[in-house]
Amino acid sequence: EKRLVIEGLTAYDELGVKRLDDVSFTINAGEVLGIAGVAGSGQRELLESIAGLYPVASGHVTFYPPDGGKGKELVGLDPMKIRKSGISMSFVPEDRLGMGLVGSMGMTDNMMLKSYGKGHSPIVDRKAPLALAETIKRELGVVTPDLNTPVSRLSGGNVQKVLVGREIASAPTVLLTAYAVRGLDINSSYAIYDLVTKQKEKGVAVVFVGEDLDVLLELCDRILVLCGGKVSGVVEHPTPADKNRVGLMMTKVGG
Repeated sequence: EKRLVIEGLTAYDELGVKRLDDVSFTINAGEVLGIAGVAGSGQRELLESIAGLYPVASGHVTFYPPDGGKGKELVGLDPMKIRKSGISMSFVPEDRLGMGLVGSMGMTDNMMLKSYGKGHSPIVDRKAPLALAETIKRELGVVTPDLNTPVSRLSGGNVQKVLVGREIASAPTVLLTAYAVRGLDINSSYAIYDLVTKQKEKGVAVVFVGEDLDVLLELCDRILVLCGGKVSGVVEHPTPADKNRVGLMMTKVGG
């Protein structure tokens, strides 16, 4: 059961440099699709293009709802319009404090960012964000003096737990993650891997951009390899024995 179909996605940066070159693939429900590639191969631009945060020159991103209904075109929609169209998409960006969270705000206020704009009341409801912040703190073991402490004062692992916890709490049908465990200790990393696996088991389509090949080979159902903004190959049902093969694709030798 497909969730997203990406066809011929091409994108340029502000200097006119091509960052994505005719990228095509499918993301299925209940699978973790890994994205591998050396740094700067188009991973960030790919996720941001799908999420409506990066300008797309050509191509299509089509979302298929869980009920099997007609596909919806996402290219040209910003994140707010994607959400208003009834698509539950969560995005854990590479830049945690620049794009994902507001560093000067505490956990509760950062929870509110995701739900702000849903209601029409002039009075901001803090009960639900507070309850969510308390749940994430308890279940993910976030270490913070209190829920109003600016998240910029927390360690990298705790910042990531806050961000991932908030995105998963919105019950997404598509989850996009960029370097979700970069800079985290081993315990925090495994907590994130466990969250990703649980989302897959719930039928979520997960895109996992990572830089540790061993993790990608262990965690993902398929691995798409990017090189210079192009797809150089897809590895189905990867095993640790595919490590050299993926490495060669990352340098285009094996693609």
